[in-house]
Parts: sequence; C-alpha cells; structure tokens
Amino acid sequence: MCSWTQLWCFSFLYTVQLFVHRPHLGKGWPFHWLLYGPLVDYVLAYHDATVIREGPAPDPKGRYLFAMYPHGVYGVCRAFSGGVGCWQALFPGIAARWGSFGAAFFLPGIREMSLFSGCIDASKPVLERAINRGENVMLLPGGIDEMNLTDGESKETKLVMTDRKGFVKLSIENGMDIIPGFCFGEKWIHHTIRLPHFIQRILRPLRMSDTLLRGRGITLMGFLDPPLAYVWGEPIKVRQQKPVDDKYLDEVHQKVAESVVSIFKRYKARFGYAEDETISLVSAADAKRKAR
Repeated sequence: MCSWTQLWCFSFLYTVQLFVHRPHLGKGWPFHWLLYGPLVDYVLAYHDATVIREGPAPDPKGRYLFAMYPHGVYGVCRAFSGGVGCWQALFPGIAARWGSFGAAFFLPGIREMSLFSGCIDASKPVLERAINRGENVMLLPGGIDEMNLTDGESKETKLVMTDRKGFVKLSIENGMDIIPGFCFGEKWIHHTIRLPHFIQRILRPLRMSDTLLRGRGITLMGFLDPPLAYVWGEPIKVRQQKPVDDKYLDEVHQKVAESVVSIFKRYKARFGYAEDETISLVSAADAKRKAR
C-alpha cells in the first residue's frame, strides 16, 4: 500500500511532532465528543458495570477536583469519568479535564487516545492554567507507584495516599471541592506479568509501568468476574487558602482518606469482595520498596 520511503518519512514526521506539537501542555484537544459520548457506555456495558453517586448531584456551577482510586495497571476506572448513561446522568452539567503523566504523550497511540479523552499534563502549572480557564480536574493521585502495587491475588488493596497531598493542596489553593471515589474490581480485570528486574530498573526512573497485562485470550479485553463497579463519595467541602495552612491541608487530606476507606468497607461485600479483603494506605516510598 505504501513504500518503505513513505513509511520512513511518516515515522520521521510523527517523531518530530511529538516534540514540536505539545497540546498536553496547553489546552489539549476537543474531547467532549469522545469522553462524554456513547463509546464509554459500551465499555461499561461490556463490564456489566455499576456506578453509584452518594448524595445529591453537585452544583454545576461549583468547582471540583475528582480523585479516583485505585490506579490499577490499565486504569479502566477512567471509564467511569465519561459516558452518556453514566457521567451525564450522575453529574449533569459538569465536565472535567484529566491530568496524565507526561510520558504518556510520547507513546504512539496512547498519546492520541489520551488527548482525545481530554488529558493534559498532570504538572501543577498546566493544571492551574486549566483551572483558571474554568475547568474541573480529574486525577488518579496514586500514580504509577499505586499502579505497580496492583495485585489481583492479594487480599489487601494498597493505596498510595499517606504522603500524596499535592492534589489536596491544589484544590485548597483554587477553592475546589474534592469528590473522591473507589473502583471495585479494578485489580481483577487483567492478569499482570512483571517484567525482568533489569527492565524495571530502566523504566522506574522514567515513571513508566514495569508490568504487562494479559486479558481474555490473546486480547487485552478484561475479565468479567466480578463485574466492575464504582462509587463516588459526597463532595468534601474546601475553604480556599493561599498559602495553604499545613494543619488545614492535613485535615482535608484526612477527610479524603476516610471517605475512600469508608466507601471500600461499606460496599465491598456488594461488589464481590470477600469479608477478609482489606484496604491499607501506604506512602510512595513504601510502594517503591514493595514493588522491588
């Protein structure tokens, strides 16, 4: 269909635009057509997913930071941030930009999918510019450290949370209420395969995952037992401060942690978790040590 010369030219031009065209550091790409379209509903329907919002619908005129847990290896929980039957029904009149790790925007395919889904760089300056434009923010605060702790064979779900307070500080500085949530079944969607240690040592400084996925058959399509579910907690009200008082920062952070743990304990039996399944909060340093 095309010559090797054409393929090399395309590859060269694509590589150049990775470094020249950087919309993730600006306003990103138009994303409502995909993130809030029917495709996301099909993904949730495939997983026979359930989503719950506790409390009344938030005020569309408010400002919100959505904090999702746990990260998971594939991050399928992101599907609960969109759709027509899902998101638009539970959070009418509200949209949010995703903050994503910078390396994602240099990976072919992942870059385009991220931009089409509304992702921008998760660095503080980029997120603050989005907030100043009047946009809400969606984050997976546990990041790659939490991703590497995903273990479907463990009875303990570990969240990298004790020292991850940057998202709370961002919300306080900008007067954004925090809406936390927990995804049930994320750790069972895919089977995980850890890469050899010498590859892990190369990838970790780049903040990239050292885990491969295995889905149904030869595909990456997720396993369906138990069905996927997500629970959004009630908004945690935030009083704007700048500079942020450390005591108030710890207070709000503690409320977020308590909300996530409470959601897990109250809903785990309903969504297929055994009685002896537990949840624990760890630091990023602990996560790095345990992932070795």
